[in-house]
Amino acid sequence: MKQLITLILTLSTIFCFSQKQYEFDYLIEYKHTFYNDSLTEKTISRYYLTNAKKNSYLAVITNLDSLNYQMDFKDENGLSFNVNFLKSDLIKAELINVECDYIWKYRNPYKFRIKEYDFFNLKDTLINGIVYARYKLTSIKPKKEKRKKLGTEIYIIDKNTKFHLPVLYFSTAYEEWRSKKNIPNGIFKERLLFEYSGKLSIKEEIVGYNKINKKIIINAKCDYTENE
Repeated sequence: MKQLITLILTLSTIFCFSQKQYEFDYLIEYKHTFYNDSLTEKTISRYYLTNAKKNSYLAVITNLDSLNYQMDFKDENGLSFNVNFLKSDLIKAELINVECDYIWKYRNPYKFRIKEYDFFNLKDTLINGIVYARYKLTSIKPKKEKRKKLGTEIYIIDKNTKFHLPVLYFSTAYEEWRSKKNIPNGIFKERLLFEYSGKLSIKEEIVGYNKINKKIIINAKCDYTENE
């Protein structure tokens, strides 16, 4: 079992030339449902720490147990970490310091797949009287799609959140966006993952979002990122 990590959390501002800071200005909560088959499903709460103007990094937070959260952080430019911490600390802490022992280099092993996938903008959809934008990420290699039984992601976007860059957790989706930037800005209301057969596999549905001011700090010696 993974050892519980105690983070150093503080409400004061710390400035140091030997540190790297990641800034977050939104906390977004989702209801995340897994559909295993026609009879069973599992739903969990999932939280995203995001920066509206910079989507190359984000933190995804899920329940570990009744007292603790697990944070999965990834900077697409070169580092990631996975740590556990008290739920109460997420609310009160403005700064989260993560030691180098928990940070490792990250390289997207599937970057080449941007040649195999593309985003496609779809017609707007009407939900409860509100118009939402839509786009999908899908394979552009029909033979491989059929052979590998590749799925499709559909994003339903809140048009009132154009101030926020796309929230893209999977590296292939982020790399595809960065290479073309051919989809609208905005926080997704829903993210739907369909299997090749057309069966819904995963659904994320927004619960709400809040403006925040939080930072993750790491030591410069374990900053493995490259310039964008």
